[in-house]
Amino acid sequence: MRTCGLILLGLTLAAGPAWAQTATELKKDLLPKIKKAQAENKDLGEAKTEYDEGDKALKAGETDEAVEHFKKAKELMPKE
Repeated sequence: MRTCGLILLGLTLAAGPAWAQTATELKKDLLPKIKKAQAENKDLGEAKTEYDEGDKALKAGETDEAVEHFKKAKELMPKE
């Protein structure tokens, strides 16, 4: 039984990141929303700043930082 528990624990830990969005996925999710808001002349304010910082971090290979910026940008996006 102990072996089964260890196997389940290992599978759970391995699957953990599977449902977390990557920086690239977040960027792909945000870009059309940002373009749409810009086309509608909505003020993006801090959302655009956070998106740009996330893009810069992603290009620099700082994926964890990019994820944080993209998540913050997503929270700050104007409501539709």
